[in-house]
Amino acid sequence: SQGSPVKSYDYLLKFLLVGDSDVGKGEILESLQDGAAESPYAYSNDCS
Repeated sequence: SQGSPVKSYDYLLKFLLVGDSDVGKGEILESLQDGAAESPYAYSNDCS
């Protein structure tokens, strides 16, 4: 019998999300798992 197809990847990355509760860590993980191309989060480089 056939199993599920094996996915081939160029890279395997592991990372750790750290932050306060209710800041969106779960949503980031869900968007990565779903393969979402665009992030719903705005990037800010404002260090003032």
